[in-house]
Amino acid sequence: MALAFVFSLLAQRVPCVGDYLDEETLNRMRQREVYLQEQMTKLLLEIEEMEVARSRMGMQALLFALLPYWKIFNFLCLFILLFWFMWKIHREFQRVEDSSDEESSSSEEEQQQEQQEEQQEQQEEQQQQEEGVEEEQPFFLPGALWSIQSPQVNTEHTLLLLSELIAISQYLVSDTFYPVPQHPIGVGGAYEGWYPVEHEPVLCVLVPLLAPRGHVFHPDLSTIGELPAKNSRIHVALECTCGREQEMGMQCFLHASAEELRNQQPSLLHNLCTDSCLDVEKTARWFLVLIRNAWKCIPASATCSMNVVLSRRSCRLRVRNIFRSTSIKLVFGVQQDNTDIFLSSQETDYQEPGGTPSTIWPQSCAVAEAKFFQHVASHAEDDHFHFRCMQVCAYILSGHNFSTYELKTVFMHLLNAIPLENWHERYFLLQMDDIFRYLRCCVEEKRLNHFLIGNEDVPAEIILPQDFRESEPLNLFQHLAQDPDKHEQALQELERLEDRLTSMLIYGK
Repeated sequence: MALAFVFSLLAQRVPCVGDYLDEETLNRMRQREVYLQEQMTKLLLEIEEMEVARSRMGMQALLFALLPYWKIFNFLCLFILLFWFMWKIHREFQRVEDSSDEESSSSEEEQQQEQQEEQQEQQEEQQQQEEGVEEEQPFFLPGALWSIQSPQVNTEHTLLLLSELIAISQYLVSDTFYPVPQHPIGVGGAYEGWYPVEHEPVLCVLVPLLAPRGHVFHPDLSTIGELPAKNSRIHVALECTCGREQEMGMQCFLHASAEELRNQQPSLLHNLCTDSCLDVEKTARWFLVLIRNAWKCIPASATCSMNVVLSRRSCRLRVRNIFRSTSIKLVFGVQQDNTDIFLSSQETDYQEPGGTPSTIWPQSCAVAEAKFFQHVASHAEDDHFHFRCMQVCAYILSGHNFSTYELKTVFMHLLNAIPLENWHERYFLLQMDDIFRYLRCCVEEKRLNHFLIGNEDVPAEIILPQDFRESEPLNLFQHLAQDPDKHEQALQELERLEDRLTSMLIYGK
């Protein structure tokens, strides 16, 4: 009975067994499968890494094993290439030597003959050159030429100093009715590249003047027809400034009332004019005061001293520093139209009956002549030997009756006619002979034409008035044609000049 009860109890507790698994067992089996797959994957990866490492180690071992053989192979290749190049070079040298031997054997005698002929030709050329130099310059003494030099003057530095003074002067007269000075122009021998030998050279500078606001300059040339005009004047006229009062900062002198003009400075007509003409002497006195005031404003006044002396028609400056002393002559000028001719304050000997000499402004060609020499210098060689020739002639002329301007005129004609490459030291005697032959021809014919008047060969860079180009040439030796005694005296003077040149070339003095 009890046994039957136990079996019945077991039958109830034992689960039924069939083809299907329960859910819990199935989950465990799936987890186990996943775990085994992961482990298998890790093992495969480890196996692959081990195989790669083994292969690398094997390749490195192989390369290390082949490295000595690779070096030997490279060395052999380089040796073979070097041997091949040496063999090619050797063959090329052999070919060249063979060909040169053949050529040299065939032309050795011809080369020797050619060398002998060339040596003979060179010797003959040297002999001809030496003979030509001896024939060309039998009396030439370099010391006689190079010892004739003008004192060294820094013309450019002087012009810069004056430009600074003029700039200050322009500022000082900006609110006045005085003439406005412009950039200075160097004229005369010093700025033309030559000047006579003197103990103390004087630099000549022309200061152009412009009419102040509300005024106009009208150059009035002489009616005689003589060029350059000697009795020309500068008329000063008032200009209408109506409608521009605010722009120009002034009242119109022509149409403003007397009460309006009472608070305005007087016009230029009341300051520097005589009979409505610009007065040279008044202008010189005014400019002297202006230049003294301007000197106080420039830095150079701290290291230099300046003394201004009033001349009748110009101002003379003496600028000193610890190294040198420079004398400067300032002349004033008004440009004629847009040309290189100025009506200047230079000294004149013209006397007009019943006239006012201080209102005469003669025509000046100084700027045009300086421009011509600048034109020549720009086309000449670096040595500018023609200036040396001019200095020698100026030295010879000192103490004689021929003027420096007549000599300069002769030089301008020759410089315009003779090619500049011929003005060289080796042609010195020829050039001096040309100069004195030209001067003698002019004296004998009693005619020396002015270079700028009636000369069609003046360079186009020089701007001249129309009457200068259309006029008949001006004869600078007219006095010789009018006075036979002066002509005879000029011929004798010329002979003495030629003798002096010969003495200088032979004896050096």
